[in-house]
Amino acid sequence: MEKTTRVLRGLGLTEYEAKAYIALASLRSATPKDIANISKIPYPSAYDALKTLTGKGWAEVSMGRPRLYRPLSPELMERESIKAVENAFKELKQVYDAARKRAEKPEIIYTLSNRGAVITRIRDMLLRAQGEITIVIPNYSELAPHIDQILNLISFRGIRVRIITEVPPVVPRKVEVKLRKPILAVDLLIDDKEALIGLRNYSVCGWVRNPTIAKHFKEFLDLLWENSTSVKTYEQPIEVDKRVSK
Repeated sequence: MEKTTRVLRGLGLTEYEAKAYIALASLRSATPKDIANISKIPYPSAYDALKTLTGKGWAEVSMGRPRLYRPLSPELMERESIKAVENAFKELKQVYDAARKRAEKPEIIYTLSNRGAVITRIRDMLLRAQGEITIVIPNYSELAPHIDQILNLISFRGIRVRIITEVPPVVPRKVEVKLRKPILAVDLLIDDKEALIGLRNYSVCGWVRNPTIAKHFKEFLDLLWENSTSVKTYEQPIEVDKRVSK
């Protein structure tokens, strides 16, 4: 099942979530203890994985005692995953096509298809920010180790940072956060000049540096921001690493 686990991780699940879903699919109905035994993962991790799978729409839970978890069918999750990928790139195409009609010349949308390259591009874009950043991301904590230092540095420069995410995150000071579900793609807008849209697991993204396209994308993200739910943020002071600005 290692190959299946890798595929599920590519769709946005963690390793424990993928193993828990596979075990749940084999049992059809199970408690966290059952899943821990079958999948060979620690009981607390199995419990957390099932809870997260339920929140992501991969499983459902009964309200009785003990609580029993049931998987949504693999056929349904296959359709939903394909739909999420199609919607992400459809969104990018709509933004690009609408902006291209107003642009004097067409711009190239660059495609990156490696998780490391996508995260590096996100970091590079953040470091180029001068005025405002908008990030739409399913789970901030997954990207936090790569960008916390940068956002902390940016906050000292007075740059506005907005994050829309599914789960209340711990963020650097002065970062604004709103919640929204579901988030089907990763979006990043820098200074109304650069835009990036990628898959939830950062395996693929499209990136463009064009003010016309970025301005149109901003209209979409501003609307998304206005229609998301405000949340109290948990600020985590971070010592600024001067190397991130070099």
